Amino acid sequence: MLSEYRTLFDARGARYNAANRLYPDARAEEARRILARVPLRAGALWLDVGAGGGFLGTRAEQARAEQAPGAAAVGCDESAVFLGDAGGYAMRTVAAFDRLPFAPGSFDAAASLAALHHAEEPRAAIAEMLRVVREGGRVAVGDVAAGSAAAGFLNEFVNAHTGSGHRGRFYRPDDWVGLLTAAGGRGAEASAELVHWRFASAGDAARFCRELFGLDPDTREDSLEAALDGLGGFARDGGWLLPWEMVFASAAP
Repeated sequence: MLSEYRTLFDARGARYNAANRLYPDARAEEARRILARVPLRAGALWLDVGAGGGFLGTRAEQARAEQAPGAAAVGCDESAVFLGDAGGYAMRTVAAFDRLPFAPGSFDAAASLAALHHAEEPRAAIAEMLRVVREGGRVAVGDVAAGSAAAGFLNEFVNAHTGSGHRGRFYRPDDWVGLLTAAGGRGAEASAELVHWRFASAGDAARFCRELFGLDPDTREDSLEAALDGLGGFARDGGWLLPWEMVFASAAP
């Protein structure tokens, strides 16, 4: 039986990747937030779980050039379709998140951005991330915050306007600390943080979301614009910002 994650991204992973290629810097802020929790020292090897089209790997590659020469990443995803055109990785592998094909202590760190809300058993995935990270490393997770406007947008608007639907499982900071601790993590910490997706215009934001979430072709433009207004999108300094409420959490193995 295919996982929810694989079913979803086999169906719309190509459009998700196309959106990130069209607007490569739109989500740069959330990438920086999670990478700050991943030790990118020289020569480090880290694992990106839910790597998709390489969004996080590409940004880490840019950071490594300045901060951690010789560091490298392995991209892992359950969907071969989603992972197919990913860059920024020393190696790519298709595998279930709760059965990672790596020996214990294979990596200096592991990260997962905006993926585990589709995991039926997030604790099992986190336990695997902790297992494959060596002592002294760190496991980091970033995802949409439970009860936030972003969570409502995904599970209501996106769910109603895509053939594959969207039924994300979202968590609060205390929930993530509990999941990390129950999975065997030490010194777990988590914080709710507001990030902004950045665009030149509201029209660009709408186009990005239409592709990123694989919205049905007949989704009305005014309906999408109203949904983005409900998220609190606003103009600033000649651009347009979309607030996105997230939780960033981490623990040591």
